[in-house]
Amino acid sequence: MFGFTKLIFARMISIVNIVVILGLSIFGRVDLKKEFILNAYNKVILFFGDNSLTNDNKLKGKREYGVDHYVGTYTANYTDYTGEEILFGGTIINRKNKEYIKLKIKVKKESGNISVINKLGNNEITLIDDTGEYENNVYIEGLSYYLIVRLDNFKGYINIETQ
Repeated sequence: MFGFTKLIFARMISIVNIVVILGLSIFGRVDLKKEFILNAYNKVILFFGDNSLTNDNKLKGKREYGVDHYVGTYTANYTDYTGEEILFGGTIINRKNKEYIKLKIKVKKESGNISVINKLGNNEITLIDDTGEYENNVYIEGLSYYLIVRLDNFKGYINIETQ
């Protein structure tokens, strides 16, 4: 319960900060530079984007982030698991790293159903819908991006590498 309260409080503080910064800028009391405003806004949306990811302690596998939350590795052995895991991604104005993500995914299914999905803005693209491999670059510039795994009584193995 404490973690949830802390999360709500942090979100409220972030929103209040943005409102104060924009209010001061709009009403001309303070001459704020464009970069300052954009950086403040970027921090707020980054915070909300990161909170959309599944917490490490709730994942069925092991995730290790790379240079940011958009990239890394994830490996899991599932046994009749049903659920959704949001593994990588976020929302940010300008990602300091590349404007694309290189994906390498391998799924070995024994039973059940699995879908590995790229969510780009409001569009969901299924990359793997069964056993198989996927390798490609995904352009993410200017979009919210999430890599999601949806499972229904799935038994099998998944390995994901993103760069």
